[in-house]
Amino acid sequence: MRFMKKLTAFICTAAVAATTLVVNASADEPYVGYNYDWWGDPIPSQNGFVVEDVVSGVDMDITSLAEPNDLFVHDETGKFYIVDSKNNRIIETDSEFTPENTRVITELTYSEAFPESESTIKKTTFSYPKGIYVRTDKDDHTLIYVADSTNERVVAFNTDLEIEMEYVRPSSDVYDAQVTFNPDKVVVDSAFNVYVVIPSITQGTVQFSADGTFNGYYGANRVNATAEVIAQQFWKLIYTREQIIAMRRNVSIEISNVDIDKEGFIYTVTESRTSDTDVLKKLNPAGTNIFTNLGYDEYTYGDAATRYYKGKNYANAICDVEVDQDGNIYLLDFATGRVFQYTNECDLLFIFGGLGTQKGTFTSVSAVESFNSKVYVLDSRKNNITVFGQTEFGGIVQNAIYLFNEGLYDEAKGPWEEVLRRDSNYWLAYIGLGNAYLNQGDYETALDYFYRNSRAGYNRAFKSFRIEFIRANFTWMMIAIIGIIVLLIVLSYVKKYKAKKAKKTGGTN
Repeated sequence: MRFMKKLTAFICTAAVAATTLVVNASADEPYVGYNYDWWGDPIPSQNGFVVEDVVSGVDMDITSLAEPNDLFVHDETGKFYIVDSKNNRIIETDSEFTPENTRVITELTYSEAFPESESTIKKTTFSYPKGIYVRTDKDDHTLIYVADSTNERVVAFNTDLEIEMEYVRPSSDVYDAQVTFNPDKVVVDSAFNVYVVIPSITQGTVQFSADGTFNGYYGANRVNATAEVIAQQFWKLIYTREQIIAMRRNVSIEISNVDIDKEGFIYTVTESRTSDTDVLKKLNPAGTNIFTNLGYDEYTYGDAATRYYKGKNYANAICDVEVDQDGNIYLLDFATGRVFQYTNECDLLFIFGGLGTQKGTFTSVSAVESFNSKVYVLDSRKNNITVFGQTEFGGIVQNAIYLFNEGLYDEAKGPWEEVLRRDSNYWLAYIGLGNAYLNQGDYETALDYFYRNSRAGYNRAFKSFRIEFIRANFTWMMIAIIGIIVLLIVLSYVKKYKAKKAKKTGGTN
């Protein structure tokens, strides 16, 4: 019943959003903003991002994009890279997509730095590229890494379009010879280790060192704890070795996309609509999911009410992840066409986008990026990029989050109060104000803000309130305790005296 209530509420919210889309198709906000309260129910909310522009190939003075699959922003240079898959090219441009700063890359030359290069004039082209990442070293040497899918390689080339390294199918026995090597996405860490997402591999990303050495797999997903998996674990305690070998093997679901933050932590997402396991992970150098220890891996990412019900699939399908310079996480949902922005602690901030033909909605999302408080979403069917700008309300929330993350709770109090003046449903502001009053020592007020919004915050405030109460009333409490002890001793003596007197009286008689 509770699920049906949530599902009905979600569908109603979506219906209102769709209605507003039709009415306000030409307005700056082509959809109704909504969020989720502490209980996971959808509630109306102000938009944190609205559509600013929609960019196509024509706007960059090039031919139309065709099935673009990836988008990357190089934070250090401000350059944008678009993987135009069907056209077998990479588009390099700026944040405004101006034609004079746009370069089309279709052909590469093998440089002298390439290990197996026989000639510096040897040329090569892309064949349905699908992913891109750009990394600059401390000497300002930039390498562009492209997951060149049909060519079965990741190619790394410099800004002069000279190939310096290729990462191809590993010859190691660890890599199954029957598994294809068709790179889908790629990221590179500060040591220039390369992590490649291969759609057919379930052991995690394929990891290479900078020189092309295969280092194994990194960050595999866990096996979804279905009833079948649990049953197999039970039967393994009883079966013989031969019977165990004959059992059907359960494997984890492959990683769908990957990103890396400024601190070097790698984030992965899983697009599966049938599993809630490891939808979002934050991995340390050992490949361990940090979110597991923090409890964030149990969160619901995307729309909270989406589930499979009566033959219809309402599940999320998170196809891309982006982490901005402030640590905010953006998840792109292929199923709904929506972008979900979270804090670095996985608290939901804003939801925007959706499916449709209007400005600000999508038909087939493929990538999300952020730069200078703007969010860029790539649509592989509309063949364009939608630019979302931050609203005034969104800016206030981001400022409050920044102060909150810096531990400046008192300074964040003003922005959080302004957030609540504008949107009384914004539950994260209650937590922010709760922390502000907790920091000021006003534990009673903190309890009011944490109530029904943060169990952990409420427990912290109550603990502090209890300690403060004990300290403030310690003298009277000790007097009361000593008085009670003395009273008990006196009563004990009185009882003994009466018993002794009654015994003597009885003996005399």
